Amino acid sequence: MRASVRRSIQALLDGTDMITMLAGAVSGAVAGYTYYPATYDADLRLAATGAVALGGVFLFTTVADAVLTPLRRRFAQADVAEMRAAAEARVAEACGVAAPSGLSEALDQVAAAAEDDATRRAAQAAYRIDLSDQLLSNPGRWRGYTSGEATYYLAPGTVLHYSREENERGTPEHRYTLLTADDPTPVPVTNIRDILDDLTLRLRKTEALDETMPSTV
Repeated sequence: MRASVRRSIQALLDGTDMITMLAGAVSGAVAGYTYYPATYDADLRLAATGAVALGGVFLFTTVADAVLTPLRRRFAQADVAEMRAAAEARVAEACGVAAPSGLSEALDQVAAAAEDDATRRAAQAAYRIDLSDQLLSNPGRWRGYTSGEATYYLAPGTVLHYSREENERGTPEHRYTLLTADDPTPVPVTNIRDILDDLTLRLRKTEALDETMPSTV
């Protein structure tokens, strides 16, 4: 139900309370004044009429409450849900993420969060192979993907690949491997020294290749 329609109905319910009280008072007053013996004292007649009017108010409001309470409870629950959703939206906006307007936008937000999650997991777990806490722990150098994997650009044709897998005991393990353009076979990395050795070897090969190439000068 739209919020505007719900508020209109709530306003009508609030007005119903006043109408119910007036109806009960008028009905009680008319009944008390009509059926009170005319031979009795006029002051007592007015007092009795007032008492009956109060009884009418009580009777009418009791019946109305019994009928309208379930409806009021439903609207109250809807108001609480609306306020909670608005509060969550404000918190999300304060954090820089606006509440999605549809399923497609929500999917885009979750995909972006999954990529960022992979990026940060790769950077945070990098201490397993790099205790220097300087190079591989920088999340700005990692590129995460929705699959949970991430890559770290090391040099032209060389990237460090991160993945998170479960072993035979069901314990998650962080895996780092080197991927190079000239060799599709992933090379497991357990220490940053492995990266150093690989890059050093690649540099020597490149220098040796440059030396064997004829000069164009």
